[in-house]
Amino acid sequence: MTSLPLFANKRELFYTLLVVAILFLSSLSYEFYKYKKLTAYSLHVSFATVIKHYEKKSVKGKNYHVFKLKSDNFSFFTVRWDDSEAKKGDIVKVAFYTKDIDFYSYLKGFFATSKFLQVVEKNQKSPFIAYVENQHEYELSRELYNALFFANPISKDLRADITKWGIAHLIAISGFHLGILSALFYFLLRPIYTLFQDRYFPYRNSFADLAFLVFMILGMYIYLIDFTPSILRAYVMSLVGFLLFSRGIKILSFATLLLTISIILIFFPKLIVSIAFWFSVSGVFYIFLFLQHFSKLNKISIFLLINFWVFILMLPIVHFIFEPFSLFHLFSPFISMIFVVFYPLSLVLHVVNIGGIFDEALLWFLSLDVDIKSIIVPLWFLLPYLFLSLLAIRLRVLAFFLPFAALGVFFI
Repeated sequence: MTSLPLFANKRELFYTLLVVAILFLSSLSYEFYKYKKLTAYSLHVSFATVIKHYEKKSVKGKNYHVFKLKSDNFSFFTVRWDDSEAKKGDIVKVAFYTKDIDFYSYLKGFFATSKFLQVVEKNQKSPFIAYVENQHEYELSRELYNALFFANPISKDLRADITKWGIAHLIAISGFHLGILSALFYFLLRPIYTLFQDRYFPYRNSFADLAFLVFMILGMYIYLIDFTPSILRAYVMSLVGFLLFSRGIKILSFATLLLTISIILIFFPKLIVSIAFWFSVSGVFYIFLFLQHFSKLNKISIFLLINFWVFILMLPIVHFIFEPFSLFHLFSPFISMIFVVFYPLSLVLHVVNIGGIFDEALLWFLSLDVDIKSIIVPLWFLLPYLFLSLLAIRLRVLAFFLPFAALGVFFI
């Protein structure tokens, strides 16, 4: 059966985008209202959760504490020069000055000078996190799996180890992780559902009911890990895709991606300035671009090529933001393919309480010395590249040459 397009004509697309723009501006206006309320007074007192905490040393050799805090409506950084008892996960009462906070910083996450920071509630570790941590002897492996399963922020040391391999996208919970969890929940729920369906409601559509249950569970999971941008994009796209599929509308299309982005930005307007969100969107865009032009290849070829395709085409975007590059980055597509087996396997091993079985190998892998170089992609290179990427949607021949354009980052 042929799938229908999401938009019947250009007029329908235009009116949809107009409605989206109005709703997004309304949502952004509400954020501006909250920003004005925050900055109405020069000193603001709030309760917040410590997301990150680490020590640094000033040029004069004095130690100070850096905190990333998250309140209900905003997140920000602050520093304390005195010894603080606050640790990651604690709830604190903090007073900070607001005079230097502009609206863009409010959306993105700002820095503020704090007057005081007091712990009001120590971190009550989730039993799920405690269950995972108890399976690991080393702090680095605890931190790694907490990031993989619960989207916990990672330390600077672990981030540096991950960056040298170019696998940050594997640590951030995203569509792939969500797909594995969806399959796992569906596999676990199906026998139970079938048992009741055969006896009480054989007329029900098992696929639709189980999909609803899985989406409900995943929604609660996303809420618990605080709506991280990459998994939020994946969840909304999965939900939109399921609704469109159930109505016979084409799923793998750029219109679906556009609709997903629009829905997310309407409800979470701060993501308009989120690097993680746009990285996630870019990755999906290049996956769709590959599937649009090369979907007739056999499944094994698609699996092998798509990892290299996305890695190469993301290079200009990644290195416009981040400079570090090493030759180990070239192994990233191979590691991504191995990760397809590693992630679900490690998930099952943690469920049966033997999750630490790979710790020694992972610590060795992350501890390898790598020479880090810098690649800086200028704006004059990025903008034409993005234009060519959009043009490649229509021109298949351009899709063949786009990887060569992306590799130009090594010759700038």
